[in-house]
Amino acid sequence: MEDYSLTVLGCSSATPNSERFPSAQLLSFLGKCFLLDCGEGTQMQLRRAKVSFENLTAIFISHLHGDHYFGLFGLLASMSLLGRKKRLAIYAPSALEELILFQFRDQELTF
Repeated sequence: MEDYSLTVLGCSSATPNSERFPSAQLLSFLGKCFLLDCGEGTQMQLRRAKVSFENLTAIFISHLHGDHYFGLFGLLASMSLLGRKKRLAIYAPSALEELILFQFRDQELTF
């Protein structure tokens, strides 16, 4: 078994097309899964790759252009609806915190 793998979930730029999703890569390293960017459609691509949302250890957002983080809100909402309790670290520019707090101001995330 390999110690690491990189799965490209999306490699398109600002506008998705029928063949490519916006930026998202999954790095599996020593049994942990790290999501690098989270463009729209990332949770669909994770499902296609048969990756459980529960297995994600951390999400890294490279910068705050929408094609790198617009999928994060839906992914976090799905994780919460599915009852995820496991800690999830998000590493991103500090301004993303305000966006997340605004998006989920009337909801409580479970992780």
